[in-house]
Amino acid sequence: MHIYRHIFLLLLTSFSVSACMTTDDIFGVNTFKKISLVDFLVSEGPPILSTENKKDPVKSTSALVQAVMEAPSTARSVATAQAAYAQVLVTKTQKSSKIDITGATGLNADPWPLSGNSVLPAATASITARQLLSDNGQTDRSISLSELGADAALLEVEVAVDQTLKKLIEANDIKAASEKTIEIIDHYLDLYNAREQLVLAAVAAGVLSKADELELRSLRNSTLSDRTNAVLAVNTADSILKITLKLHYQNAMLDLAAIHEDGGSPNFLLQNSPKKKLLDIRSEQIALEIEIQRSRNKPTSNLRTSLSSPTSRGANTTLYGGVTIAFPVKDGGAAAAQIEALSTQLEITEFDRQALIQEVALAEKNWTEFLKYYLLQNELLKERAAISEQSLEELELRLKAGRADVSKLAREILSKAQSEIALVQLKARYLREKVNAEAVTGQTCSLFSLCDTIKNSLPTN
Repeated sequence: MHIYRHIFLLLLTSFSVSACMTTDDIFGVNTFKKISLVDFLVSEGPPILSTENKKDPVKSTSALVQAVMEAPSTARSVATAQAAYAQVLVTKTQKSSKIDITGATGLNADPWPLSGNSVLPAATASITARQLLSDNGQTDRSISLSELGADAALLEVEVAVDQTLKKLIEANDIKAASEKTIEIIDHYLDLYNAREQLVLAAVAAGVLSKADELELRSLRNSTLSDRTNAVLAVNTADSILKITLKLHYQNAMLDLAAIHEDGGSPNFLLQNSPKKKLLDIRSEQIALEIEIQRSRNKPTSNLRTSLSSPTSRGANTTLYGGVTIAFPVKDGGAAAAQIEALSTQLEITEFDRQALIQEVALAEKNWTEFLKYYLLQNELLKERAAISEQSLEELELRLKAGRADVSKLAREILSKAQSEIALVQLKARYLREKVNAEAVTGQTCSLFSLCDTIKNSLPTN
């Protein structure tokens, strides 16, 4: 091969390749201009695509948001988004020029032995360069499709973040309500236990019947059962919080403790909903895929240039330069079948969009009705608790004056505990319904003014 090295380089610097026909004749677009082979082969290509542009999450100043970003479901979504953005770079390389170099060495002999030629060493080498000229926008559509896929993957991160945030808020609300329930039960059980000896003495003296004592014990055991359930709820919720928050547990719990202080009302607008945006992107993707299928049977052109060295002495170097045109003739109906299938998927996506709109409308209606119920029920339970408080004070005074039996006081103590527990449970349900209502649009963060903080923590360039 070294024998032809100087000739090979000379050919590279001296030949000029021009197209025998322009793409105006085929596509109506002038994309092929005169260019030397050397310029084509050694010209500086597009910038090297690297993963330095990949999107990475930014550490948040909020311990709660940072814990949400580090949760496994969120971390997986972030990794998926990074992979999707990397795939965009891969797709963009389809528009870059391609250069291949091949070489071979061996022995060469004349096929006619009587000619007297001996077996001689031989070598061959070739350089082939290709550049896409026109494909009716197929590559551009593929790039747009991958970009939409990357945008959808980033929206999936928002959805995962919202779901994790919702899970943490619900767990914290359950933990807080259950702890309050335990506190209430312990307080009133202490009051009850302080008077239990009076109850037993009254039964022993025949003032109270055994049935009265059994009824009081049943009420007390029911209250203890409520306490046991509350303890279980606290432990279960705390396990969720500790496992999810991990090293951020202490600081994130401070954020959660104050999260409802400035809480707003649910917003049922779909304008910024990641769920709706995902459906919109899905529709765009399918529309692009349909366009790709419609353009499959149109001609494409590539600029192809090659230079091949001789295999033996005396042979000429082969130089080729021109436009390669492909004319798809028949695909067996594959494109038409794909278009029909994709059109069905587009209809399904539209049904999903309508279902989301209907779900949001129903959630808004349910929230309005619940809010009416909550306001009324809250007033009724507060009045019940106030009446129970007055009854306790009255019975205490009458017991001291010897005009009331201790069983009525004991019953009222346990009844007052149930009144306060009912208020706590109603408040917990209110918070739960509010979060669930907002979660329909995938914007739980908007209730607690955390959306901007979360967006600043999402993967960025």
